[in-house]
Amino acid sequence: MPVDGRVSMLNRGTTAEEVAALLRETIMDGRLKPGEQLREEGLSAQFDVSRRTVRDALGILARERIVRHYRHKGSRVVLFTEADIHDLYRVRKTLESSAAALAATLTDAQLQRLTEAFDQLAEATTSGRAQAIVQRDLEFHQAVVGLIGSTRVDDFFADIAVEMRFALSILETTYRESTHRPAEALDEHRAICQAFVRRDAAEAGRLVQEHAESNERLLVDVVASTDITALAR
Repeated sequence: MPVDGRVSMLNRGTTAEEVAALLRETIMDGRLKPGEQLREEGLSAQFDVSRRTVRDALGILARERIVRHYRHKGSRVVLFTEADIHDLYRVRKTLESSAAALAATLTDAQLQRLTEAFDQLAEATTSGRAQAIVQRDLEFHQAVVGLIGSTRVDDFFADIAVEMRFALSILETTYRESTHRPAEALDEHRAICQAFVRRDAAEAGRLVQEHAESNERLLVDVVASTDITALAR
């Protein structure tokens, strides 16, 4: 199990949330691969916690849609299907396009929050730390959605944020964007941010659509080429 070396972080009395947090990060950084099996008994022994705690932790990750129970195969890290990717990005494009449509009416305070999110992404890009870049990338897009000004929409996006982070992590693991084209990737986000700052609804709408569709195509290619034999084991 690829979480060796981190089990010492856990103590007796560990909660399901703590186990879930450790497993979540191990999934995000690629040490637990899509399709990899998560055996309650093995995790219980490794973390020195009850199987009930492990079961509850897996339930948390299942609700976040990064772990899935496959019939006759048990709990595994999710293997996205093409339908999963299209559905996830349909939501993202709908929300970000809705935010772009409001660009002309945004306040300076709203735009400042978006600019700060971009600055944090730029700082992470400079650091070269892949998972920090993925997290700041997600937070930038959360900030875009936040321009809608709806707590219900924010809560809805938060519900899919872990799944979206996993998708971005898969892209990073596969294409190493932070290594091979960090400047170009950052420029795409800069252009989106600047279009909002100019309050140019048409340009903001075009750019968020293009950016999302580009990522969607890459992820569909990843899914199409993924070895699904893991589920046969």
